[in-house]
Amino acid sequence: MNRLILCDFDGTVSLRDMGYLILTQFSSGGWERIDRQFCEGKIGSKEAYSRIAKILKANEEDILNFVRAHSEIDPYFKDFYKYCREKSIDVKIISDGFDFYIKPILEQYHLSEIPFYSNGTHFLGGEEMSVSFPHLNEECGLCGTCKKKLVQIHRKLYDSILFIGNGLSDRCAAQEADFVFAKDSLYPYCIDREITCHYFHDFHDILADLKKIIRGVIFDLDGTLIEAYEAIYLGLKEALQHFRKEIFPFNDLKQYLKVDLETTLSPFFTPGELETAVSMMRRKYEEVYLNKTHLLDGSREVLEDLHALGILLGVASNKLGRFSRGALTHLGVAKYFKSIIGAGDVLRNKPFPDMIHTVLKEMGLTSEEVIFVGDTLSDIETGKKAGVDVYALATGFLSNKELSKGKPKRILKNLKELTQLINPLSFLHPPVS
Repeated sequence: MNRLILCDFDGTVSLRDMGYLILTQFSSGGWERIDRQFCEGKIGSKEAYSRIAKILKANEEDILNFVRAHSEIDPYFKDFYKYCREKSIDVKIISDGFDFYIKPILEQYHLSEIPFYSNGTHFLGGEEMSVSFPHLNEECGLCGTCKKKLVQIHRKLYDSILFIGNGLSDRCAAQEADFVFAKDSLYPYCIDREITCHYFHDFHDILADLKKIIRGVIFDLDGTLIEAYEAIYLGLKEALQHFRKEIFPFNDLKQYLKVDLETTLSPFFTPGELETAVSMMRRKYEEVYLNKTHLLDGSREVLEDLHALGILLGVASNKLGRFSRGALTHLGVAKYFKSIIGAGDVLRNKPFPDMIHTVLKEMGLTSEEVIFVGDTLSDIETGKKAGVDVYALATGFLSNKELSKGKPKRILKNLKELTQLINPLSFLHPPVS
């Protein structure tokens, strides 16, 4: 299987946007208006660069000295590149920046063998330079380097293409690639357009994903695998009626649910009432929850498929432990789980990491070998505190956009994606050599 990773440069490989640094250091003024028009989408990078070339005032030697003095690449990029070479995954850089600083930076870090595509420059002598656009898409003509076109060209040579980027010039390539690692402004762009992506902070994250082999999946329960909101509402209604408090409509339940039962109830009851209210709600919930709980669409099939693949399964839920185990037993799927941990089973509930740590111990796996699947920002926070990758799912009350604020590793389109991720032939999980 021929695999290729195409990678942006400025702000991705290079921690600093070198083009921006050079512009602020050597321009004769007036670049702010050009930059503003570019950011607002009024002009493309080709037009912006053509104008900027006219106001840059520096000779080649001064610019190159400045580049070498201010270059800084991601500290994990070299390890990432080494791993890709060992696994026969080609890496190429595609940049809407310029060759005159990309080339010396790669040389400075002993990475000159990496092929790169960028806009061209020619120093004319004195303090003048001209620019060229060898990878322009004539049909569009906006970007100096059309990354979408470069992805399409490489399609003829590779079975699978992964793209890594962070900004405006990366959007078209993200739409064209098979998979995307995104950060900064590219991440919300991908989320808004439902482009499959993993969030990354640095190349350490990407390297960990390339190496990762998933051996276990830990699930949140309510809103992720099951739907029990009617039972929750009936329990809350019972407590409110007992204390003669106003009852809100079921459709408003979303705005009141918090990370655990006590936090959910506290706005409605005084400290003296709270203990009784919790007890009453749980009593009513226990009466109705088995008949008012059902598996979300696709949950049973996914659990069966993952179990058949030999993946260990666990649950970490703020639902009371005995209710969690009771619901899964009633629904006929408890047999698939190695560990089911709920409130009362550990010292602290989510968002503390105790539950996940306990599940990991009972599964006999490390945090690097599992993913945690949940539907709330609290789930994302919990997974990060526990050191596990979090895959969010918009099957609860939050949208993809709302979930993206927590920057989970991935936002799943549906649960069925999990079985595809664990396929050993996928890009992120190449066969172990």
